[in-house]
Amino acid sequence: MNKVLGIDPGSLTWDFFALKGKEVILDSSISTKEVIEEPSKAISIIKSIKNLDLIVAPSGFGLPLKNVKDITEKDIFLTLLKFNKKEREQLVGLGEVLRLIKAENLPGIIIPGVKHLPTIPRYRKINKIDMGTADKLCTVVTGIRDQIERLEIQPANANFIMVELGHGFSAVLAIENGQVIDGIGGSNIMGFKACGGLDGELAYLIKNIKKNTIYGGGLSSISGNRDLTLNQFTKLVNNDHQTRLAFDAYISDLTKAIFAIYSSFSHKDIITELLLAGRCAENRIIRDEISNSLKGFLTVKLMQTYGKISKHAAQGAAFIANGLLGGEFGPIVNNLKIKEAKGSVLDDIYIPFDKNKILSDLN
Repeated sequence: MNKVLGIDPGSLTWDFFALKGKEVILDSSISTKEVIEEPSKAISIIKSIKNLDLIVAPSGFGLPLKNVKDITEKDIFLTLLKFNKKEREQLVGLGEVLRLIKAENLPGIIIPGVKHLPTIPRYRKINKIDMGTADKLCTVVTGIRDQIERLEIQPANANFIMVELGHGFSAVLAIENGQVIDGIGGSNIMGFKACGGLDGELAYLIKNIKKNTIYGGGLSSISGNRDLTLNQFTKLVNNDHQTRLAFDAYISDLTKAIFAIYSSFSHKDIITELLLAGRCAENRIIRDEISNSLKGFLTVKLMQTYGKISKHAAQGAAFIANGLLGGEFGPIVNNLKIKEAKGSVLDDIYIPFDKNKILSDLN
């Protein structure tokens, strides 16, 4: 039986989930801060499993399937989309872990993001980059496994809306016939930390928008405490006016995204449910508010977890690795057409920007 590992590079933690066949052989997590300060810690966890056959490496915005041993600095840029040369040269986080996986000759693979998938009509990709990062695709796989086991159906009969509520970002994806047909990524929806879609006039006034701009302005910033934790939120939401205002804005933006993605399905009556995943989905107040906002419209369920520590994305990454090797989850992976992914997240952008200069600066 193949040994595989999935990694989820989250905003708060990096999760690691490994399988031998369907048996869980590793389920662990370390803080993202630790990985940034000492990327070799991630490598130590990977190397704790002997004779790994495949690792779904942290993939950021993703690439069409590519072995880590073959990746270039241009590839790393496309997974991170960090333009500043000095920032790219810093040996921190996801980029440095990829470099270390390559240097250690570990059997890693980069997987696609949502935009790379051929199951999404091209017109839905126009002027979009973030339709869902690679880890969101991993969470989709966990959701499909949940449905096929719980509802006793085939992968091609899985139909649901997936909402992932991370510590930083939120995302909403449409899954029809076991395939991703549309996605609204984390930079387009208000998250616990992230601002979501920026008003065009506001973007003009800000002028020089940085990654840090996108990572703020969400629920925690509106509450008045950018470092707000979920526990603090739980204590304040019904007692503090500003925190309540922030929460109402968060739920409103999320609900609008859910109704928007609903329109992407070919037949509205095939959607069986909405599956919630991510750290914030574990919070009962948030979960109940989403259910109430969709009452009479969609049944809301918490996605099944297959681990005790890692989140859904790391689990799904391991399922993808297993499926790519022809294991138990092969039918899910094949139906998603992950192997047929192609293109770049910079394709089909019709808003003027100097794509060629950006890419040439990497050489």
